[in-house]
Amino acid sequence: MPQLAANEPPPPDYYADNVGQILSYVEKNHGDLLTTEERDFITCFQGISVSAQRLYARLVSRKGPWVRADKLSYGEVPDVVGALAELSANGLIEMNPSGPADALLHLLTRGEQARLFPRVRAPTKLLWIEACTALYTDYTIRDRISAAYTWLVLSSQPQLKLCQLLFFGDEYQDLSTFVIQDLGLVRYEDYSLQKTERQFDDRAQLERYLYLRNLRRLSHRVTQHPDLAPLLVDRLMVEPCNRMEQRQLDKISNRLGYFFERRGDFDEALACYGHSRTHPGGERIARVLKRLGDDAGVELMLQRMKMRPRSAEEEDFAERFGQRGLKPDIPITTKTLTGDTPIHIEQHAMEVLTRDGGQAWHLENHFPLGVAGLLFWNVVFAPVKGAFLNPFQSGPVDLGWSDFARVRAQVIEETLTQLSTNGAVYHTLKSTWAAKQGVANKLVSWRHFDRDLLDAVLEVIPESSLLDLAYHVLSNLYRARTGFPDLLVIYEAGRYEFVEVKGPEDQLQPGQRIWFKSLKRLGLPARVLKFKR
Repeated sequence: MPQLAANEPPPPDYYADNVGQILSYVEKNHGDLLTTEERDFITCFQGISVSAQRLYARLVSRKGPWVRADKLSYGEVPDVVGALAELSANGLIEMNPSGPADALLHLLTRGEQARLFPRVRAPTKLLWIEACTALYTDYTIRDRISAAYTWLVLSSQPQLKLCQLLFFGDEYQDLSTFVIQDLGLVRYEDYSLQKTERQFDDRAQLERYLYLRNLRRLSHRVTQHPDLAPLLVDRLMVEPCNRMEQRQLDKISNRLGYFFERRGDFDEALACYGHSRTHPGGERIARVLKRLGDDAGVELMLQRMKMRPRSAEEEDFAERFGQRGLKPDIPITTKTLTGDTPIHIEQHAMEVLTRDGGQAWHLENHFPLGVAGLLFWNVVFAPVKGAFLNPFQSGPVDLGWSDFARVRAQVIEETLTQLSTNGAVYHTLKSTWAAKQGVANKLVSWRHFDRDLLDAVLEVIPESSLLDLAYHVLSNLYRARTGFPDLLVIYEAGRYEFVEVKGPEDQLQPGQRIWFKSLKRLGLPARVLKFKR
């Protein structure tokens, strides 16, 4: 049952319980990775009063890092002043710490600005802050604000962020994940969570990840701080210990390569791109070599990309680079538009295509991904080291990684054998849909993949075609997640086709061209419907 109801306040301990769940889980499953300071933080939170825990959990969810104490008001915390004092005494927050003057000025309302700094006037808050910092020293600004108001910051933010990383597995999920689940908006699969399958075996691995993550963040700043680039390059020449480290290094290498390429430092650019195993490293190498006049090097690079493309974009690039005017071998039907171009060109196409009967669905990538997710549900949620870290995942951490299928080769092969018997594909699609309907799976959009669609598909598309399509998706998730034709059209005679719709100014994208090539190889009917003037 959902713990939350829309437009109703949560239970008093809701947010504190969520923070407590994260910390307890990390203490139990990752305690050996933590420093003394990090373990003390968990112990400290667990030992403070319920009221202080509730307020701390609320502070975690606020936009910060600077928060006005007098703006805090929560029904579940009757004595905010007392709770703040307890949090401060335990070192979980810091009251009136030194901070940037402009950030503190942002905390003031217009009336407070006029009262504390009457000499400063400006039409907007941003201009007012610029004028105020130009007129007064930072010390004067902080002194005046602290005399009138109290602000605070979470002094335990690094420890909390680390616990969230260990719990969620990435830096993008946060406490809002609990809210989405507890409102009943999503249900998660009941997959295995074993300590032996966690991301980091020891503190050294965790430190290496944090180190590489920091390098990745710094790589975003090389344009503003060019002197950073050679320092980052020196730190890239290391052998990754696992797949996760390799991904971090790839992203940094590609970004630095592009930085050097734009500056005309082609030797450094080639070295950085060569250190990457992901797109667009290969493409950029070919472009730099072409610019340097190394045609033999370009040809070798194109051949490598054709044999082992890293992405749909790279595969398309390898086939088309240097081939001006090359026309893709894709069936195209053109129709003339009368009147204004429809706002929703796909809906217009659906009406045109089914004018004489039949049904059409605007599904795009939801169709192939949904078929793959339903047929290979057990593969998506197979126990793989570092893939599942908490109970709130709609798929494994590495779902879109280029080696997703390789590390699950055995379970994929076993599933293919089971699905190869007559009737197994249809049965699996129906039974999985019925058993898992509504359970979060990154490949399956339940809003698009309803039972009417499933029944219609099973009527016209052969089992072998569905299995081939699903296996292609699973084997190429890093390339096949985008670019599938817009429409599935099923005609009254039982004929079906996939249709990509293009308006007068639209062109096929690389991922779309690669999908048409794959559909042709799989023997699935597909074409482009091009509207023109």
